[in-house]
Amino acid sequence: MLPEDIVINKAQTGDRDALNELVSIYWHPVYRFVTYKTGLPEEAQELTQETFFRAFRALPGYKKTTATFKTYLFHIALNLIRDYWRKQGRSPTLVDIADIQEAGSEADQPHAQALRLERRETIAKALEQLPCDQRRTIELRIMAGLPVRDTAIALGKPEAAIKMLQQRALKSLRVLLINSDIAEEPDWR
Repeated sequence: MLPEDIVINKAQTGDRDALNELVSIYWHPVYRFVTYKTGLPEEAQELTQETFFRAFRALPGYKKTTATFKTYLFHIALNLIRDYWRKQGRSPTLVDIADIQEAGSEADQPHAQALRLERRETIAKALEQLPCDQRRTIELRIMAGLPVRDTAIALGKPEAAIKMLQQRALKSLRVLLINSDIAEEPDWR
């Protein structure tokens, strides 16, 4: 596999193999993130497709920055998601990324599915209770897997602020989940 910069340079000249390589590398992470944000796999498919369409249309003018190409794609996806929800006139439904990742797990028994669904709903409700900056930091850092630097660029904040937001968000989530009996109180004895 070629380094990302070389693939992007080739893609900028219209090289189909390079474009296909970028899609094969980034399609699944973008799709998972969009599905998480919309809760609708069909809509996520279309929004992910539109993300790549817009990215490739603007690719000739793309300039390498300190952010990765993945961050560039996530930034486009976030804008499309915002537009989507604005047009729908409603709020997103949260979906657990594990639902998208796992296909045909051995834990497909009804009672195991019910427990997983209950935990996921509790976690989703806890996430909704976080302040917007903390929630978005968790979504980008943990759920989308972006590095601190890329999350900082996407949110327009310094890296130190992202680290602090993540730390505060995780502490708040822990308290919320302990209160809902999902997580256990640590035994400090």
